Amino acid sequence: MKLYKDEILRSKNKLVNDGISDPTSDQVAMQFVRDYRTGLLSNCDWMSGSDVNMSEEWKTYRQALRDLPASSTPKLDKDNNLTGVEWPTKPQ
Repeated sequence: MKLYKDEILRSKNKLVNDGISDPTSDQVAMQFVRDYRTGLLSNCDWMSGSDVNMSEEWKTYRQALRDLPASSTPKLDKDNNLTGVEWPTKPQ
């Protein structure tokens, strides 16, 4: 996954706002992973409603997303490609 300058800047600014004055590229990569993962979780929050019977596949997907920061080592290569992250596959 290629990160664009605005995505990198957004992640960097968030880290600076959190008190990290000069974030490393690894910190920026992890912040991007957290933010992107949060968006993916938000897109399927409707599955966790009380009136929806969530399948095991969806439960596994959502848990894998929640575990992603701890189970990956995101890095940005020289071309701003995100490496070290295995995104779970969204169920159909």
